[in-house]
Amino acid sequence: MMIITGRVSSGFGEGAYFMTRDVYLEQFREKLGFEPFPGTLNIETGDPEIVRELRLKADKIHGGGGFGDVLYVRAVLNDEVDGALLFPVKTHHRDVCLEFVAPVNLRKTLKLRDGDTVSLKIVDDESSD
Repeated sequence: MMIITGRVSSGFGEGAYFMTRDVYLEQFREKLGFEPFPGTLNIETGDPEIVRELRLKADKIHGGGGFGDVLYVRAVLNDEVDGALLFPVKTHHRDVCLEFVAPVNLRKTLKLRDGDTVSLKIVDDESSD
């Protein structure tokens, strides 16, 4: 099992747009088992090697119509919320930033603010694309 810690940070505000595109929504429901809240929680790890290692373990959600593929790894945030880390193939994020999605608004549900430390438990998923 892999546990990662990082700090919550603000993103570019693009997550909500992409999370609601039909090309992704159906696959999120099918592969993740939930419809993500529109938006991602950005978590700065400070270690690009962690991000590279996770991308190697990731499964794929296929893009289309000009939208890029998205890699994902199931994870649990703060031992409370099941969700997934997303790794868009097309991204503006630095290689130390993780994007976490869940079926709830994480900032409100867990009362998170920028700078808060969070933990992620990576869920080993036997299914592969």
